[in-house]
Amino acid sequence: MKRAAPAASEPDTRERILAAALTVFAERGFEAGTVRDITEAARVNTAAINYYFRSKDELIRQVFEAGLKPIIRARSGALEACIRQAAPALPKIAAVAEALVRPLVELGAGEYRDVMTILMQVRTGQLPLTKRIVEEQFGPVHERFVDLLQKLLPDLSRTEIALRYDCARGAVLQTLVHLAPAAALAVAETDRERADHEKTVRRLVRFVSAGLEAPPG
Repeated sequence: MKRAAPAASEPDTRERILAAALTVFAERGFEAGTVRDITEAARVNTAAINYYFRSKDELIRQVFEAGLKPIIRARSGALEACIRQAAPALPKIAAVAEALVRPLVELGAGEYRDVMTILMQVRTGQLPLTKRIVEEQFGPVHERFVDLLQKLLPDLSRTEIALRYDCARGAVLQTLVHLAPAAALAVAETDRERADHEKTVRRLVRFVSAGLEAPPG
């Protein structure tokens, strides 16, 4: 039997389910957050979940795809700008660190805070599905960062550079999700808030740069 054609209002239903699922997973985790929790938050029935996503695993995948695309696009753009501004020379480590830090801070300060939370859950959790999805989505941009860092840090092995890069990402996520004061990560509406926002970026850039440039050993 063919699937019924979606009604005009159905895209709104699908987006509402995705938004509700992101909130539920951020608050309760992927395993504890249930389909029932999501249907209640989205004000839909279980049949709607099955219609659009077929399974909870597919819903998780599409939550990540929707949430990660803007982050990947922002980080890729920041890295390209960093390389372009330094050309024909190579960029400084601090500029590469800022290309890593700034998009995460700026997006994490606003509507993508829940995305940062689920990314942190992936780093600390044991669910193979979510780890695989994040690796697939982020893999290309991660490789580009590591490729560039390998040129800037020729005394370090690629394995060591990849480890430092991963630690840097984890430190930024940890700060955004758990440690940073709300005022420093709020969407900038005043000069003071913008100053706090920039201060957060500068502090993280200094920290990440120091970790990347630390001597081998």
